[in-house]
Amino acid sequence: MRPTWCLLIVLVALESLAADRGPDAKAFVKALSQGRFELAAATFAPVMSQAMNATALRATWDQLLTQTGPLTSVGEARAHVEGAFDVVLLRCAFAKGPLDVKLVYDESGRVSGLWFQPAVDAPAAPPPPDVTEVAVTVGEKGAWPLPGTLTLPRKAGKGRLWAVVLVHGSGPNDRDETVGASRPFRDLAFGLAERGVASLRYDKRTRVHGARMTERNARFTVKDETIDDALAAVALLRARREVDPAKVVVLGHSLGGYLGPRIAEADSRLAGLVVLAGPTRPLEQIVVEQLEDLGAPPDKVAEARQAAAQIATLDAGSTASVLGAPASYWLDLKGYDPVADALKLKVPMLVLQGGRDSQVSPGKDFARWKVLEGTGRATLKLYPRLNHLFVAGEGKSVPAEYARGGQVAPEVVDDLAAWVKAR
Repeated sequence: MRPTWCLLIVLVALESLAADRGPDAKAFVKALSQGRFELAAATFAPVMSQAMNATALRATWDQLLTQTGPLTSVGEARAHVEGAFDVVLLRCAFAKGPLDVKLVYDESGRVSGLWFQPAVDAPAAPPPPDVTEVAVTVGEKGAWPLPGTLTLPRKAGKGRLWAVVLVHGSGPNDRDETVGASRPFRDLAFGLAERGVASLRYDKRTRVHGARMTERNARFTVKDETIDDALAAVALLRARREVDPAKVVVLGHSLGGYLGPRIAEADSRLAGLVVLAGPTRPLEQIVVEQLEDLGAPPDKVAEARQAAAQIATLDAGSTASVLGAPASYWLDLKGYDPVADALKLKVPMLVLQGGRDSQVSPGKDFARWKVLEGTGRATLKLYPRLNHLFVAGEGKSVPAEYARGGQVAPEVVDDLAAWVKAR
């Protein structure tokens, strides 16, 4: 739900492609900056046109600018080849910080993928001395294999371990759930291992197989995007000799938390479900609220409201793309209430929320999760100083805060590890 830090826009992120498309990529970004969205959209391949028209492209760009400020410069193109595709990355400077604009070109030179991603060049820090990591593949024997990392305590002690699957928020996230200069899933993985709990994180399907997803299934859903791979990750952990198969927990952040109850419904053997900053209301409604909170121009807020109204009218025959996602995506979520589904679960739950979260409302979303306290199976906690990524700060949380980075607060990792090990 964000072009990586906006909660909702589900961009068709395609990881694949590069002949010398640098000039084409620069021309594309120039068209965006000049408001020439019809010209930019005219370069789309058919598969991309099905997912995003000029109107949706305008909405995506305008929402991006509300978070980043205006585009100030475009750097040199970096290109590489992935299979039959050319991938071009343009480092773009915005008023509030840099981003990479990623464009994916098919064999005919048409744009088949677009992605606005954090501009992070520094290599990830190595794990602490008492933590070890193992490269794994989630869904290795399936159609959508995903590279992942199993993080373990170097000295596990006696017995098999508790383990946590980390399920990303929206957008084509990497396994660390990199947002700006923060890597919250890496922080959680290292912190849990230091406290004796294993974890598994993996690159999201829309990051690794975006182009193939839209080519093979232009009508993708949250099941395709998130749920199936989370279940495959659970299966991988249960098969590991280091992990007790009866002690596997799913942790979902943002969109992952929103879909947590659906993941738990699909696997009744889970030992627990953790929701970090999970929205509880229709996602299109939250998009409108985000734009209002960011002080977006009234016409942009009005466009988001119109999109929300359009989503409400979609039916099984709809093929429109709304807010950057196909009709099938919204129909899969129609009528979904994560709290109502959670109330039906028998699994223990932990719900954590940052009090400074500007993307998922403590007063509107976290407040709805509180009904779970009456089941006797749920623990809820609010951290007043933490933002959407569970990083500490002061005052109102704004998008520029993510560019500065920061680590997940130690008290969150402490509470999470203690809750998991107490099951």
